Amino acid sequence: KFIKAILVFLGIGLIIFAVYFISPNVTGHHLSARQKEMLNLTLEWGRLAPLPDNARDILIKTEGNAFTRSFHVSFAASRQEIDAWIAASPGLYETTLREVSDHQIQFTISPGGGANAAEVVVDLQQNKVDIYVSWS
Repeated sequence: KFIKAILVFLGIGLIIFAVYFISPNVTGHHLSARQKEMLNLTLEWGRLAPLPDNARDILIKTEGNAFTRSFHVSFAASRQEIDAWIAASPGLYETTLREVSDHQIQFTISPGGGANAAEVVVDLQQNKVDIYVSWS
């Protein structure tokens, strides 16, 4: 019985470790409070303004572990709202923009909040914004 109790204890410990340290995606995507935290970190690390009030199709993903973290955020909005969001985002207007194609603009940002990378791609044809930030 003692050995069985130890094995159960170790199994529970392994599950807790996996959920909290190896795969933050498991705990992060189904809780709105967690998604708000992820979005706030994305905005801080990218030095970005809050998303437009009428932003739609918002998708937030995270990757990493206890030693590294990255967030991918995307949203759609009207062209006017995206233009206003760009103008209100210090990370975007304080950087050099680079045309990726005739309908996409890529911003490589000097990140904030201790992050080591930040990038925004704006698709002017689909009125969609993709944000990527990383910390390690």
